[in-house]
This record gives sequence, structure tokens and C-alpha cells, in this order.
Amino acid sequence: MYKKDHLIGIAFLVPAIIFMAILIVYPLVNSFTLSFYRQLIYETQGVYVGFQNYLKILYDPGFWQAFKLSLIWTVTTIAGQVVIGVAAALILHADFKGRGLARAFVMLPFFMPTVAVTLMWKWLLNEQYGFVNYLLMSLHVIEKPISWLGTSSLAMASIVFIGIWRYFPFVTINVLSRLQTIQQELYEAASIDGANSWKKFWYITLPEIKGVLAVVILLRSLFMFNKVDIILLLTKGGPGTSTLTLPVQAYSYAFEGMQLGRGSANAIIQFLIVLAFILIYIRTTSQASKGRV
Repeated sequence: MYKKDHLIGIAFLVPAIIFMAILIVYPLVNSFTLSFYRQLIYETQGVYVGFQNYLKILYDPGFWQAFKLSLIWTVTTIAGQVVIGVAAALILHADFKGRGLARAFVMLPFFMPTVAVTLMWKWLLNEQYGFVNYLLMSLHVIEKPISWLGTSSLAMASIVFIGIWRYFPFVTINVLSRLQTIQQELYEAASIDGANSWKKFWYITLPEIKGVLAVVILLRSLFMFNKVDIILLLTKGGPGTSTLTLPVQAYSYAFEGMQLGRGSANAIIQFLIVLAFILIYIRTTSQASKGRV
């Protein structure tokens, strides 16, 4: 009876496994194969070149510059998302009038379409008629309009700000869910012992949400490192190469330079970098679990 139920369970899983193989495995294998060919986007058959695409990329200083910008983009956006996301979750966890409306309002950026978000911020940051320049000039913070997305020294900071604004609700949703499961008796006992708000956060709240934060940071790291749409729509990697991260560079190779092979090799290198981070995380969490046992 047990064996029969086991086989039925496997039979139900087979369609899902086939579906996932078509959606994930085939594109990955196809991209990996393309990375060994010199093939333009309009060609049906490429020329096998072995590891030449990989060697060209790894010896290209532009690749390492893009790798550095990818790390800056990933680390700064995640740091901002975590700080603001946790702060927002703590505020929304408190009991106040209009809390439901405030929760819906905070989640709004995360659920807006990416195209709408980028168009909105392009208008807000426009040098000639953008609201941000108008506001800062009205407050006498700046004397003349600034091209936020068109200046090399400001473009990365601008898209990092937008990346934080767009995705901090993801952190808020997850942390808020965890906050609602913490036993209130812990806070009541701390109050009796004379603990202030900071000590309650440091010794009770932070340890309780630590596991959720670890998962959220991992997921956001993977998403932000591979993020291409916001940067592509806002700056296309410019001005110059000041916001040219690895995913945007891969897109540029494949679809603007029409070099499918080189673009695929770039994407495979990114995949291996991400895979390394995932393995390190799994190994670390596994050892931590064994330590607790």
C-alpha cells in the first residue's frame, strides 16, 4: 500500500519535472552550447571556437569593470533594502490607526510594473522638467538642474536609490510576517527586567528575524546580481560604462553587438558566480544546522 502511494506521488511529479526541464534545463544547455561558438544573431549556424569566447571575456578589462559595478550595485541595493525594509516592518507591526492603509501603500512599489516604475523615475529625475530638481532648487539645496541619470558620477547612485525604493517592500513583507509570530511574552518579560526599546530589538527581535533575513538577503542577492531591466531601461549601462553591470554587458554583447556566442559566455560566467554563492550559502547553513543539533 505504501509502495503504491509512493508511485502515485512520483507519477504526479513527472509532468512538473518535464515542465521545469523544458523551461530551465533546455535554455541553460542551449546557452552553454552557444558559448563555444562564434555566432552572430542573424546566423543559423555558428563556428565552433572552443573556449575563445571565455578567454576574450576574462582578458577584457571591461568585464572586470562590469563585475566590480555588479558587486557595488548588489551590495548597496541590498544593504538599503534590508535597513529600510526592517524599519518599515517594525513600524507597520505597531498598532496605530490606518495601519492597513499604510501597509498597502508601502507595498505599492514592489507590485508596480517595471516599465511604469522606470518611466516614472525618468520623469522625476529629468534634468529640465523633473520634480526632483524642482524640489531641491525650491529648497535651495542645489542652484541649477542636475542630470541625475546622465552624469557618470551620479548615475550609479541614482539607480541604486531606485533599486532600493523598488524592492525594499519584499524585505518588509517577509520580516513583518516573522514579527507577527514572535511571542509577546518575551517582550513582557524584558519590560519587567527594565529593557528599553533598543535592547528588546537587539536581544529579542533581531535574533528572531535573523533566519528570515538570511534567506531574504540570499534571494535578493541572486535577483539583484542578475537584474537587467531597471538598469537597461534607465541608463542602458551609461553614461559611458558607469552603470554597465554584467547582465547589461551580456545583453549588449548578444543583442546590440549581435554576438550570441560571446553574450552566452558572459551569461554562463555569471551563472557560475551565482552558483558559487548558492553553494557557499547551503554549506554555511548546513553546518550551522548541524552545530545547533
